[in-house]
This record gives sequence, structure tokens and C-alpha cells, in this order.
Amino acid sequence: MSGTVVDNLRLLGSAGTNAVMAGELSRLARRASLAARLAEPKKEGLGALVYPFDADLAALAVRYHRTSSRVLWDLFQSDAARLEPLYADVRSAMESDSRRWLEAGMGISVDAYAVSDFAAGERQIVGTVKNAVIDGAVTRGCALHVEPQTPDVHLGVRLRDGVVTVSIDLAGRPMNQRGYRVGGGEAPLREDVAAVLLMLARHDARHEPLFDPMAGSGTIVIEAACMAQGRPLWIPPRRPACATLPPFRDRLAVPAAPLFADTTPVVIANEVDPAAQALCTRNVKRAGVAAFVERLNGDFRSMSRDSIIARVTARGGSGERGLLLSNPPYGHHLADPHLVQLYRDLGDYCRTFRGWRAGFLVANPEFEQAFGGRPRIRKPLSNGPLRGYFLLYDL
Repeated sequence: MSGTVVDNLRLLGSAGTNAVMAGELSRLARRASLAARLAEPKKEGLGALVYPFDADLAALAVRYHRTSSRVLWDLFQSDAARLEPLYADVRSAMESDSRRWLEAGMGISVDAYAVSDFAAGERQIVGTVKNAVIDGAVTRGCALHVEPQTPDVHLGVRLRDGVVTVSIDLAGRPMNQRGYRVGGGEAPLREDVAAVLLMLARHDARHEPLFDPMAGSGTIVIEAACMAQGRPLWIPPRRPACATLPPFRDRLAVPAAPLFADTTPVVIANEVDPAAQALCTRNVKRAGVAAFVERLNGDFRSMSRDSIIARVTARGGSGERGLLLSNPPYGHHLADPHLVQLYRDLGDYCRTFRGWRAGFLVANPEFEQAFGGRPRIRKPLSNGPLRGYFLLYDL
């Protein structure tokens, strides 16, 4: 292989999310009239999709794709196993690369991920790739410099199956850092994971309401409202880092508009803790979806099905079917009897919503037995370091 110039669009997400990431990008591409340019992706492991690079699709993904954690533009690959040939490969590929993704005077940063199997340390790999990119650019008459704090180009280095890939991180930060969350509770649900839950539950905001009975700081309900309308990820002043790069300046210059602005979602968030409910309200407003998310403060056990359906119909929805979706507390002590009773009560409560579905991301092994019934879907899914499962029930 030696030093090879590649041209891939790579989506990274949590383990087990390949299908939902592909499904979401397909939905977005259809709405943006780009479906004809969306090839069948190559799956790498359980949380990576690789497409042929297309600047319009890349711009769409980095602006709207909510189930991914990173959107990358793969530039170079090398099968070098040591630093010296890695430097030579990346520099050679850099010198032969005719694409206009950088300009003289730009600052770069380099980070390395999953490189523990390489025969050198992470910092050595970062330094080697950084030097190779800068030296290779010089031969093309393009002087670059290192800018670790506010770089123009965020480069990432990854190792998989003996191949080192150098990519541009188009967002410049993890995609879950949207900018609407001003705070979160203990072990807050990541925004991209909340989006994955909605895809796994097949929430159809055009025809069914969503109710989170334990909404916490509001991540699920915010993502539900945003996905329903196809709203852009980033809350100003945040924007994708690639907006300053030559291929994306024009594509990202115009403020992003919702792709499905004609959809009016019906979303209800309930939280028993007043402080968390106030935080949910602030986050909902900052995300710009306050008009679609009704916020309640109380114990879900005191809220009858009929009272929730009345709120749904008052907002123009139908209560015949819908989705309860939540990330219940998992507790410090897994055998906490109060927590187990909460799960039992949640199961009894959900079963009053006949014709609905109920989905949960759980990290407590006591949940299933206490909730009762048999889930239609039981899928391993983690929220950061927390190992858990997504469970979906027909009610």
C-alpha cells in the first residue's frame, strides 16, 4: 500500500449503530435531493460507515446527521508499522494530493485514536504525522503551522487492521456537543445516543406523539423534536470546523434551515425533580424547540393515560398510538429496592398505554424482570462508558 491518497466520507458512531446511521443519512439525502449520489456504504466494525467522498453529502452529514459521533474525510492511508516509513508514506501522499482542502497559512492540529497496537506511542505518532503533513505541504508551496487550540484543520489518525488512516474531522469536535445543553444530571444521556434510540424505536413524528415520563435534562425530547423537523445540529455560535475550508465555504455559508419544517411534532417531557425540570426547560428553549415540547413537573405515576392523551389531542395529535421513550435512572446500588419498585411501577404505567410502544435505554440488570413482559427488541447499546441495552416493548 505504502502512502495512498484516499477519498472517503466516514461516519463514526457507538457500537451497533451502523444500520441506524445509514438509515438516517439515507433519509436526509432523499430530502436534500442527494439520494442518487449516496452509494451503499462499507461497514467497518460495529460503528463505522465508509462512503465515497462527496462534498455535498459531507456538508449534509456534518450539519444534520444526529446519530453519528464523528464525520470524517479520509485523506491518506499507510500500512507502515514504524514511524519512519509512516512519515515517508504520509509525506509522499501529501505531496501527490491535488485536492484543494487547505491553504497557505492555515493552522493544523493532530490527534490519534485507537493506535495502541502501533509500535510507537500516541504522541510519537501525532508528531510524525504532523511533521509529514507540514513538510509535504511545503513542497507544494503551502506553508502550514501547528495550532493546537484553534486550528483551521483538525486531523485525526486511526489504526485498524494494520492500516493507518489520516482524516479531517469535519466537525472539529464530537458531534454530540450540539451546544444546546447548558447542564446535565448524573450520567447524562449523550445526544447522539438519544438520536439512536429514536431511530431504533422507529419514531414517526408525523403520526405519533412522544412522551418521556422521566425526561431529566431533556435530551431525548429535544432530539425527538429536532429529528422530526430535520433541524441542524449546531446551536450558534457553534458551527462545523470545516466551514472555513475551501471545499465547504460556499456550501456552509448560508445558515442551515430545517429539512422537514412541515412536520409539527407532538412531544411531552415530564420530570419529577424541579431542578432537573427547570434545566430541561432551559435546554429545550436553547435548542429552539419550545413550541413543540410540553414540559411537565411531577411523578409520572400521578399522571393518568387519559391526561396525557388529552395533552396530545390538544396539540393536534392522536393518542391511538405513540411512543414512550426514556432513559430510567440506574442507581448507584443495582439492587436498590426503591429503584426496583420504580421499574415495576413504570411497567404497570406503560401498559395502560394500549397500542403504544415503550423504549428504554437501561443499565441495570434488574430492570427487565421488574418491568415485566418480553421486549420485541433487546439490543446492546452503551451511553459512554455505561454498558447497557435498548429495550422496545409493544404495549
